[in-house]
Amino acid sequence: MHESTMVRHNRVFDDASSGTPNDSNVLFGRRPECARIDQLLAEPLTGASAALVITGDPGIGKTSLLRYARDGARTLKVLSVSGVEAETMFPFAALGRLLTPVLDRLGSLPAVQADALRCALTLSAERPRDRFAVCAAAFQLLATTAERSPTLVLVDDAQWLDVSTAEALAFTARRLRAEGLVLLIATRDVGGFADIEQLNIGALDEDSAAELLTARFAAAPAEEVVRALTAELGGNPLALHEVSGTLTRAELTGTDPLRAPFSAENAASRIFGPRISALDRASLHALRITAVAAGDGLEVVLAALAAEPGDCAALESLENNGLVAVEVADVHFVHPLLRTAVLTNLTPGQLRALHRTVASVMTAPSQAERRAWHLAEAALGPDEAAARALEQAADHALRRSGYAGAALALERAAELSRDGPSKARRFCAAANAAHSAGQLDTALRLLRKSEEYTVDPVLHADIADMRGRIELHTGRASVARMVWQAGAVAVSEVDPARAASLRATAAIGALAAGDPAGACALAREAAHSASPADGNTQLLSKTVIGNALTLMGQESDGMRWMREAAASTRKPAAGEPDIEWVLVGALSGVTWYGEEIDPRGFLDPLLHQLRRSGALGHLPLALHVAALADSRRGRLQSGRSAAAEAAELAAGIGDVFTLCPALGCLALLEAQVGDEQSCRAHAAESLRQREVTRLGVMHHVALEGLGLLELSLNRPDRAIPYLEEVNRGPEPDVRDPMVVRVSSLDLIEAYVRVGADISATMRDQLGGFAGLTLPPALSALIWRAMALVAGDGDYDEFFSRALAFHARCPSPFDAARTRLCYGERLRRAGRRRDAREHLRCSLDGFERIGARLWAARAATELTAAGQPAKARSGSVADVLTAQELEVAQLAANGGTNREIATQLFLSVKTIEMHLGRVYRKVGVRSRTQLANSFRDSVKDCV
Repeated sequence: MHESTMVRHNRVFDDASSGTPNDSNVLFGRRPECARIDQLLAEPLTGASAALVITGDPGIGKTSLLRYARDGARTLKVLSVSGVEAETMFPFAALGRLLTPVLDRLGSLPAVQADALRCALTLSAERPRDRFAVCAAAFQLLATTAERSPTLVLVDDAQWLDVSTAEALAFTARRLRAEGLVLLIATRDVGGFADIEQLNIGALDEDSAAELLTARFAAAPAEEVVRALTAELGGNPLALHEVSGTLTRAELTGTDPLRAPFSAENAASRIFGPRISALDRASLHALRITAVAAGDGLEVVLAALAAEPGDCAALESLENNGLVAVEVADVHFVHPLLRTAVLTNLTPGQLRALHRTVASVMTAPSQAERRAWHLAEAALGPDEAAARALEQAADHALRRSGYAGAALALERAAELSRDGPSKARRFCAAANAAHSAGQLDTALRLLRKSEEYTVDPVLHADIADMRGRIELHTGRASVARMVWQAGAVAVSEVDPARAASLRATAAIGALAAGDPAGACALAREAAHSASPADGNTQLLSKTVIGNALTLMGQESDGMRWMREAAASTRKPAAGEPDIEWVLVGALSGVTWYGEEIDPRGFLDPLLHQLRRSGALGHLPLALHVAALADSRRGRLQSGRSAAAEAAELAAGIGDVFTLCPALGCLALLEAQVGDEQSCRAHAAESLRQREVTRLGVMHHVALEGLGLLELSLNRPDRAIPYLEEVNRGPEPDVRDPMVVRVSSLDLIEAYVRVGADISATMRDQLGGFAGLTLPPALSALIWRAMALVAGDGDYDEFFSRALAFHARCPSPFDAARTRLCYGERLRRAGRRRDAREHLRCSLDGFERIGARLWAARAATELTAAGQPAKARSGSVADVLTAQELEVAQLAANGGTNREIATQLFLSVKTIEMHLGRVYRKVGVRSRTQLANSFRDSVKDCV
């Protein structure tokens, strides 16, 4: 919709006529709300951005506030759109209308984003993409528009937006930083905008109601009338405005009693009922056709009316009577409740006949999607022709990444299907589309419907595959396992390869559910029955076997399998690799320290590809794996940046499966760098996410972060409860912690520091690990733990072995910790000169990577060993936030502002803002100076 048409489109009788734009600069009873909008309108003029969701009941005043904002936006470019109830099933319908005035600027977007948006809006050849690529493109187009001119975006009736448009607007609202753009969204239902600032509009008080009524009639109403109307109508300004119009002056002044009942809901009927009843047959038919064809365009309405002589003229009559507004290409009702009033007075048969009439005139290929829905609404019972039309409409939506709209079309197609197999197939396809749209509960509901009609074992396997993933992602690992196993049994005879794949995924479910023995058995069966060329199944099987064997106390075999799995992530699988399972395999190796080769070697190209293709769906998990790898390798600042971005993107796209561990990983890295406040906040949020989503053990990394933080603060007694919870085995009757995860070695250190006994089981497991051939990084930690519990005659040798392994696989954080532990042990033994050597190295290592709390501990020990530590100037990374550091690194590596903005899904203005702060904090004036500063300061910690 063009920006100049909003007032006409939004009705003659406004959503909340608590005043008119010309009456006053402040609407009746809305001074605080108007003041907040005034503040927001000032933001773009300073280069800032903001988003606000205005919520409230129908008629409460939301549209009036949007109109107030439009009137106050004299120096801003205004883009606007209103949701249309009849368009909720059409993907990107509202987004296309909103962006139409600025589509000429698509050429300024990166090619991938521009292509994604053109595809979504049917402006180019269709090719399915990650749905978030369209969200990113919409955000960038609005940001680019704001670069040229500060911009105000107004969205009314957002409760009637199609899901794809609502998702794109929510994504934009969450990414706003410094674009010079304000987004105001008016809605009855917060829905997907719940995490954006909200302004809830309440009822008018009696004084404000009296002001409204006085302005309406140019006379003051009686107090008892104001009191009665306000109470009866709940202070609803729309109802007050319209119901009062039906009162006589005697009723208003209290001379005659008020006619009851009153309600906001029947206000439109009281206003428009007499006018509708007075229409002749032709005009009434035209009004009904307009109601049924809402959103289809003026051309369709005229074609439908042409079926009966004189009906086209009847449309003009409706316009003259003030019931509809006719524009160049569309026709609208002048009141938001008028369409509802018209439709509710129709019998089901009349409604179906009207839909049939509208469908009959929609013959153009471009109208096929809307025609399909009219056919569906016209169907009295099962109708295969309508079902096929909806299926074709869904296919068109899928090719445009309109997954939510496709799910609606396919579900309705299934309901209209004549036979069970067709119902099963279409319900399953609808579930797949809903899954792609992130609507997991809807997908599960549709899968259950599909199962009711399924007799095909291959379709049963498809259902099981999808349902298992959803169950796992929502924390129901045991259910996922059973679903996957049932799918494997169903398809085993007709498709053994598919059965093997489902057994491998069932093994993942068993492992997550705490049954390592069952997981190992399933994974071995899958690996044996799958082809060696089936890379996805072999990768999953190896990952599960390695994890399960380690949990079962078979550390040597477990580590061998995990190392094979980690190596498999670098080999191309036969067919299309499943990115999710590749990342799960990589995550397993990083988590258990089963990697010898730096995982960043294959993660960086993968991250680049995901960014380049706009695949935001996989990006958070990939960033989480990269962040954890950086934590293990001691690249604390780059890891913190990756974890922060993973958490931010996961929250922005609703990926709760990744959000919980990403927040935990961020807490772990903040514990390493010594940011206590942030560590505790992010760990608390990770634990909250786990409680809300029931995501099994996904919160463990947050507990590891809290335990490590307490160790860095030299409070080992407080670290123990966190680390014990993480390292308990899967058997509920065994309470002793296990030496399995890396954090179990931190637990041993905490026990040693408080003088607690270490169980025989833990000592045996630790000794068993020490005798194995392990990746050097893990071997170094094992020998450090061995040194901590060793007697006076052995600790020198054990620490020396640890340092030798550190030299083979550099990790500056872990090496500095080993030096610190060695120095502390030497100082307590009275060997102060030897202690100082290791403590100096430890202090230097911690300072180089920015581990402030650990550096303070090392400095304290070094001073106690007889050598006061000199303060070291901070690194560049010490003064930058996680996002500033990420921007600075990309700029130092030669990235332009637009290239950086594209990679981070931010606007160019936001990148400029971050770089300005970076320059001020670091004390440089150019990219060259910034690059030099990084070479001098950051290279050791990234």
